[in-house]
Amino acid sequence: MFESGAGIVNRWGRLRLTAGRRLSRWLAATLFPPQCCLCGFPGASLDLDLCAHCHAALPWDPANGEVITALLYEHPVDDMIRRLKYQGAIAHARVFGVLLAEKVRLKGGPLPSLLVPVPLHPARFRERGFNQAAAIARYTGRMLDIPVAHHVVRRLRDTPSQTALGSAERASNLHAAFGVRGARARQHLVDMGHVAIVDDVCTTGSTLAELRRALQSAGVSRVDRWAVARVP
Repeated sequence: MFESGAGIVNRWGRLRLTAGRRLSRWLAATLFPPQCCLCGFPGASLDLDLCAHCHAALPWDPANGEVITALLYEHPVDDMIRRLKYQGAIAHARVFGVLLAEKVRLKGGPLPSLLVPVPLHPARFRERGFNQAAAIARYTGRMLDIPVAHHVVRRLRDTPSQTALGSAERASNLHAAFGVRGARARQHLVDMGHVAIVDDVCTTGSTLAELRRALQSAGVSRVDRWAVARVP
């Protein structure tokens, strides 16, 4: 059967958007060639600020669990994430976003319609000036051609650092920490149906689990969980 008029229009619009993004990436790579953020050699591709050697030497996560993670939280990934979060090394967000997209493609299966980065509390956002999960999601979404929703969920409580807490304490610390931003955001999430949460590090999975509960309570039918690195 022939495709409907609306379907053809949507496909043409998607093609125009994808072609524009490819052209902009090519122009950016031509004017500012990718350079390995670890050793300084030329990048391995138009989108990746890592050389082929450093890319291959990263501590890749061999696990294939429910939470999709690209890397293990080991050297040099741990240092790159700390520099991103606390020193504003935004270039690392692009690297992590591209690597996470690579792992998602390798995993296979249906892609979500929307990416939801784990939100920061406003006080933490003012302190850092940016949200590292949102920065990573931006590049992952760009590589997978998936939109990112930056303002559909919010952090309701400025929870203490999870670093020194055990798994049970982490879950308790994050209880009811997230909420959907009003009826319009809720409807948008429901309409999307299938979304993926994006974070930088997965330690026990408490943050991803709590945000998933908030999204499911809002009526989202499927919530995937993605993170750049997993603490082994």
